[in-house]
Amino acid sequence: MDLTQRARILLDEVDELAAALLAAVWERLPGYDQARMDVEDLADVVAPNIRAMLTALSERRGPTPAELGPAAGLGERRAVQGVPVEAVVASWHAAERLLLRRLTATGPPLGPVPFTELSQNLAAVTDIMIEASTDAYRRTRSTAAAHLDQIATDLVSRLAGGEPLDPAEVEERARLVGVRAQVPHRAAAIGMSEESPLLALTRAQSTVLDALRPRLRSRVLAGGKGSTMVLVFADAPGVAQALARAATRPGIPAGLVVGLGEPRPRLGEAGASCREALTALEAGLRMGADRTVVPFERVIPEVFLIENPLDARRLTEAVLTPLRQSPVLIETLRVFLAAGLSTRITAQRLAVHDNTVSYRLRRILQLLGAASPAELVRADVLLALRADELGPGRP
Repeated sequence: MDLTQRARILLDEVDELAAALLAAVWERLPGYDQARMDVEDLADVVAPNIRAMLTALSERRGPTPAELGPAAGLGERRAVQGVPVEAVVASWHAAERLLLRRLTATGPPLGPVPFTELSQNLAAVTDIMIEASTDAYRRTRSTAAAHLDQIATDLVSRLAGGEPLDPAEVEERARLVGVRAQVPHRAAAIGMSEESPLLALTRAQSTVLDALRPRLRSRVLAGGKGSTMVLVFADAPGVAQALARAATRPGIPAGLVVGLGEPRPRLGEAGASCREALTALEAGLRMGADRTVVPFERVIPEVFLIENPLDARRLTEAVLTPLRQSPVLIETLRVFLAAGLSTRITAQRLAVHDNTVSYRLRRILQLLGAASPAELVRADVLLALRADELGPGRP
């Protein structure tokens, strides 16, 4: 039984061979894992390429341009997904080894001369397939890098912009840049006060982004909204801690804040996390946070006040107007509540005598119509003080 006959027999076993090759490379080669591609994506291209190799061997010729199409398509796809080119080459050699074993085992044992012929023909076909893949890979990497970055930037901008989006469309675009869309994603927003130099902000944002990337197995999508950098990434353990460490690295300028949104089940729903990250950032900036991470769940009351400025203003007017005749009363009330209703601690923090605090508290109770200090611990007072502290915000 010669090479032609053996190859023709294996053409009827292409699906089985494809499954065996898939098992040999999946999660065994760099990039051949769920962080870069879906296993179905890999399975769809394995069988056509094995068929092309066996067909060429069965007819004792090199692959035709049409048969090289799937090989070129494989190279283009792996380039987009960021799979190392060395891993692409290794996958072809894995196919070569698999076919050599199966061709040798099909039919009677081969002598030295037929085996050498078989090995040489198979190696020649494999080399042509590799060349088609790597050429397409390099062309794609050189021409598409900027385009893919723009796709990622536009995707984040749309997610952060609040416009209604079709999750399926979002996830299809994400797959183009090698992002696993079906896993939980969350967002972070990085910004500083308006007075901060733009160059300092840009450098700080890059530092935080570089610190985050090693923690994640999937690509970080980076975009912007105004001067704020918005990152969207697959959630992973320790992300918040990594961001917190990055925010305090040497060289990070004062005033940097990272707002962190809550995870969503998949990328197509991450727009809500983007909005949470942006509002958490805004709350942190208004509260004077410095080189820290502000998770959304910790500033929900502040976000409510920020997103409802009219109600917040009416609340502060209704509660605090009686105290504005003497600004120190508002500050005393704020410190007194933060001190756990301790007159002594309040006096220490304000650097005044205990009797001064007691006098001010009597005035506060009188003006607010409260019978005792305990009655000052109520939602409208606490929210009014927080709204007054947050201020009108940035235009």
